[in-house]
Amino acid sequence: MLRYPATFGHNSFAFNEHLDSAGAILLANVHSTVTIDEREVNTGYRDLRDPYHLTTGGALGRSHKNFTSIRLGGRIEAPDATQPASLSDRERALLAAFDPALCYRDSPTTEGAYAFDFTEQTTDTTTYPTGLIALRYYCRPAEKPRIRESIAEGGSKPYALSLIAGDPRAYEQTETTLSLTPAAASGNVVNRGTVPSALRATITMAGAGNAAFTITRAGVAFILNLSGMVASDVVVVTFETCGPYGEGKIITKNGTRAFSLKTSSPSTWLD
Repeated sequence: MLRYPATFGHNSFAFNEHLDSAGAILLANVHSTVTIDEREVNTGYRDLRDPYHLTTGGALGRSHKNFTSIRLGGRIEAPDATQPASLSDRERALLAAFDPALCYRDSPTTEGAYAFDFTEQTTDTTTYPTGLIALRYYCRPAEKPRIRESIAEGGSKPYALSLIAGDPRAYEQTETTLSLTPAAASGNVVNRGTVPSALRATITMAGAGNAAFTITRAGVAFILNLSGMVASDVVVVTFETCGPYGEGKIITKNGTRAFSLKTSSPSTWLD
């Protein structure tokens, strides 16, 4: 991650503009960039040892990922050490992009969370022919960036910032999807790694559905009553405890919460 370009969705903020997508240095941008020189990623866990720990969800006896904190540090570089205005412009851009209040104001539906995209290297060139995995966290700033000034700054300023991901996992930037029809009602989603992702079912209705519409995985049946649907209704089920932007185990009909559609037992969700 430290060698390749990275972006944060709010204000389309770009890091490491002095590098191309392969990590090669772009000489024209060496002194016009915000670098990522260090990264620290920590994931918290909830150990569900007794019923008291179930108050925020989960299954007894399991250990669940809770959230991920990301700390970045680097330098704000200006084109020329004699151009303090350029340095200040880049500083203000960084502060605006990672201001928690501005992020929330601009995206209240995600509680201020945006996609933080980056790449990491891999030796698995069969799955990833370029040798790079394009990854993403859904996260929001935990505080305003800290920027240190010095009279001897020489055209650059060190910064540090913190991000918090309510959804603790790193996703691939390209989702894996599988489209099914009544004529082909089953199939396998391609697994491109060893980290589970949120399973989401989107059901587009052509008319009234079955009163016991069933989605089955590993012998577990999840049942919905779709008999009251009409053509063009869309039902979305997310089977997860912490899906993107921290939401999970959700059923919606045309964008509105609709848990009443679920007729299987309250504890039945596909893990």
